[in-house]
Amino acid sequence: MADVVGLTLVKKFTYRGNANEEFSNTYYLSGSLPADAAAWRTLFDALVTQEKTLYASTVSVIRGYGYSSDAIDAAAVWSVDLRVSPETPVAGTLSMSGAIPPAGDQAAWVRWKTSRTNSNGKSIYLRKYFHGGAADSTGGDAIKASYITALAAFGTKMRDGSFAGARTVRSRTHAETIISSGTSSYWTTRTLKRRGKRPGS
Repeated sequence: MADVVGLTLVKKFTYRGNANEEFSNTYYLSGSLPADAAAWRTLFDALVTQEKTLYASTVSVIRGYGYSSDAIDAAAVWSVDLRVSPETPVAGTLSMSGAIPPAGDQAAWVRWKTSRTNSNGKSIYLRKYFHGGAADSTGGDAIKASYITALAAFGTKMRDGSFAGARTVRSRTHAETIISSGTSSYWTTRTLKRRGKRPGS
């Protein structure tokens, strides 16, 4: 096992009538481990500030977890629950002007191209998926252009060294060299959780 900075952001939104449906994204970041709980919180807040631009106000960040190990079963060394007073959940800030909300299972992605390749010589990417974005009001599978701009800005921020402490995104087990970033132009499906059979099926 090796030290690595990991942060999970848990969000909630309404999905299939459940106002407390959750999804999350876990980021591994370059740089040294936060020195204490206050430093973990500062880093968490900085990441929330960037990520909240990728979903509408109907989505809120409600919890966070910090990890200091690359072990797949690592336990959190820091956590916060924004639903417990005096904390407050952080709502998304993405403008929905001229847009329509996508379906709950629809997601947009940001990806980062690494310098590594697989056994077939193809590039290895890091990828994150986001629900609660902005669909083009003309319909179809297109993501609204302004949302693609927001996704691209986030991708750049997390790779160009301008994020908190000059940290950049990496994988859990590799200190990456990130070559570029990109975004989806169309919605993809990312099922939120494994579902059982529907009644009567």
